Amino acid sequence: SFSLRWPKQFELFFSDAVAMPKTWRTLMLPLVAAQQCVELLIIGDYGTRDGNQAAVANGLAQLAAQKAPQAVAAIGDNVYPDGAAYDPETITRWWGKVYLGFESLRRPWHVITGNHDWWTDALVERAYTGSDSNRNSGGYWQMPHFWYKKTYTAQGGLSVDAFYIDTMVWKGGTLTEKHLGPQAREEQKQWLFRELANSQADWRGGLGHHTIYSAGMHGVTEVLLRELDPKLRELGVPVYFAGHDHSKQVIYWEGMSYVISGAGGASARGSSNQYPQGSMQHFIPDHGFVGLSVCNKQEALVTLYAKGGEVQATWPIKNTPKKQRSMRVPWKQPTLQSKSAIFRAAACHDVELKGMDSKSRGGGLHRRAYRGM
Repeated sequence: SFSLRWPKQFELFFSDAVAMPKTWRTLMLPLVAAQQCVELLIIGDYGTRDGNQAAVANGLAQLAAQKAPQAVAAIGDNVYPDGAAYDPETITRWWGKVYLGFESLRRPWHVITGNHDWWTDALVERAYTGSDSNRNSGGYWQMPHFWYKKTYTAQGGLSVDAFYIDTMVWKGGTLTEKHLGPQAREEQKQWLFRELANSQADWRGGLGHHTIYSAGMHGVTEVLLRELDPKLRELGVPVYFAGHDHSKQVIYWEGMSYVISGAGGASARGSSNQYPQGSMQHFIPDHGFVGLSVCNKQEALVTLYAKGGEVQATWPIKNTPKKQRSMRVPWKQPTLQSKSAIFRAAACHDVELKGMDSKSRGGGLHRRAYRGM
């Protein structure tokens, strides 16, 4: 058997889920019938330990009851402010006891880390997958490694390969290198490029915490724009999902859709408008999450949901074949909506950046660690 006790400050927000009439509880149960489509719900920046997290959890549960997704993709900043803070029971309290009280959310959660998860030791979040606490509550927290592939299928054999990556490892920094070694960054890159090239699925999609483009406060992640974006395009990935900026966005540029779902609990702040001119399709700065429906080999549908599960916007995604790209063609940054620099002083906690120092105007470089949001 499995029982939950809500964190005390959440009791008001979740009382309806705990004490709802029996017929309502039945409606919250996951659907069992075979699905015609691959359905995913995607949520990021959600572990805020407050009423915003609670409200979005209610809406997420309602959509999960309707859609019966194969999984919830949890794309980082799973626990604020410092990740699991060396204690796996922090995950039980602020993830398990928040979401698993809803029958409809008792399904696989495919998890990756964000910058806040690395503020302490993200290995605790990975290890939670095999913990007694997770097994005893159904084993729904699934993070087999910091980067991994999941294949989702629908009735009739339609398949989607989802590539979950750790963008903190990709960016590099003292904490990730301390725990995983300096070789981890290159290991992840080569794994992703190899697995994408070998994928035979009908669809391929990328999921990471940091954005490639964004209108939000954090804006462009330069190393992903330079290293990841060209390979996604080359290897037939038409969509990349991210969080980090606390809003819901759809940016479309030259055949690629960039979908941001970073409003699962954290609130929007400031703007950078670092996206190609004319590429913004939807920008919604309130709380909520995103859904992906793949029903055929040609077109998929992204839906932006409000915190209560109401549809706010939709966006169709066309499937794209793998392409041959000449390595002689240099990476070229498009003209951004904002003219601000893509290197920002508030990049991310523990991400080492190369930058110009006021004492080294002669061209010297130094390494600096920045705290981000």
